[in-house]
Amino acid sequence: MTAKKIDCHTHIVNDNIKREYFLNTDGFALVMPFIDKFKANSPPDDAYETVKNDSRLFLCPSIDISSDIPEQLADIEKSLSSYRIVGLKIYLTYQAGRADDERLMCIYEFAKKHNLSVTYHTGSVSLVLPSDGDMEGSNAKYVRNVAERFPEVNFIVAHMDDPRYDECIRVMHGVNNMFTDFSGAYEPGTKEGGDIDWAVDTFAKAINQYPDTYKQIIYGTDFCPPINLSAIDEYDYTIKRIFKPSQFEDIYFNNCIRAFPKLKNYIKE
Repeated sequence: MTAKKIDCHTHIVNDNIKREYFLNTDGFALVMPFIDKFKANSPPDDAYETVKNDSRLFLCPSIDISSDIPEQLADIEKSLSSYRIVGLKIYLTYQAGRADDERLMCIYEFAKKHNLSVTYHTGSVSLVLPSDGDMEGSNAKYVRNVAERFPEVNFIVAHMDDPRYDECIRVMHGVNNMFTDFSGAYEPGTKEGGDIDWAVDTFAKAINQYPDTYKQIIYGTDFCPPINLSAIDEYDYTIKRIFKPSQFEDIYFNNCIRAFPKLKNYIKE
């Protein structure tokens, strides 16, 4: 396939997870810390230091939208260069709220100021993490509203708004600062995890609505074995089934660089 990979969605939040990840694959990876809401159900989170100590990793700090947002942004601003921060993460569905809520606008202004991208959890949630269950709030149509309001910022609709796959692609098609992935799809206990070929066919149906959708798809795994997310080879299989070999480098690398432009500060193509 391709020798160049950037995994744009992982939870490599400690050294044990990092070791397991790089035993199974190579390349670069973006790390998204957890929020306090998950503490009792998630692994020990030392994401900042894990990233700082490994040049293959980059950080997307998470914003707890139930807490003081400006205060969190001020703390992140102090860490921008020390921790190779390239984006921000917002856990919609898990936390009640819409991407276009006015109280979140300061996040996008901050992202614009510092050339950061914004990744949202959208759609269905983990089977093991607590959630507010706000499925409607995480709908990709609200992300589109923000993408149109902030054309200088890139927005990533993680998980293709599971299970609203077809609608997600229709909403984001042609909006050049919107991207999506199918990371986290193969969690045991989910329909996708139980039938990978059904999942591939479902993703392909959504993606193939338009011939140029591949330009907005990025590679991500959601890797975090302590919360039952250990699939890696399954994503290679999925990409091989859906996309043409001539598109692999875009999916694995080029689109990721476009989606997270600050990566260019650290990855020399």
